Amino acid sequence: MEEIEIYQEGDITYTVYDNSMERQLNDWYNAVYLRDATARFQHLQRIDNLQKNCKYIFLTINPDPNHITFIDFQKCIHKMMGKPWITNYLYVFEQRGEDFLTCGNGFHYHAIIEKPLNKSYAHMVRELSSTANKVCDTSNYHYFNLKNISDEEKDRKIKYITGRKADPAKWLKQDMDIQFRKENKLLSYYSVGIEPDATQEDLQQNTP
Repeated sequence: MEEIEIYQEGDITYTVYDNSMERQLNDWYNAVYLRDATARFQHLQRIDNLQKNCKYIFLTINPDPNHITFIDFQKCIHKMMGKPWITNYLYVFEQRGEDFLTCGNGFHYHAIIEKPLNKSYAHMVRELSSTANKVCDTSNYHYFNLKNISDEEKDRKIKYITGRKADPAKWLKQDMDIQFRKENKLLSYYSVGIEPDATQEDLQQNTP
């Protein structure tokens, strides 16, 4: 209740309080809004701290095969990865076919990129998407997916994209990845400053 008026009659002091339903709802709404605003601020603060603590980004690009050939896709990716601020990275080309008839279908790319200290996240997204929009709709996260990752997640991603998958259901596709890379004279991965664990089971010697 809020004190809204004080008046005196003789020796008696009267205090009037606003105890209306409207006032109670007002107080409740303000309390909830303040609580939610605080929660939103804390969430944004956690996201900001997470982004600052994440030294890498993980990028996946799925082009539209009806509008671009793999050769043009490969050229676009190599050009994008040549940006001056991209100094430490590891990336691979993959496909989704599971036999020789479908080998090469659904070609795509994954990359782990160390974030530069002098570039904001927004700047990196803008620069990467400005090149990638030649091969896919960068406004759709199914085609252009970029996220911050920690050191621990970076190590998991390296194993995921360069080593044998844990799920046997994906082994046929991975075998066709090897065939696909041989046919297109691709390395099993391209890297500077970020290397796979030498003890893990690699799928292919890193030679074209």
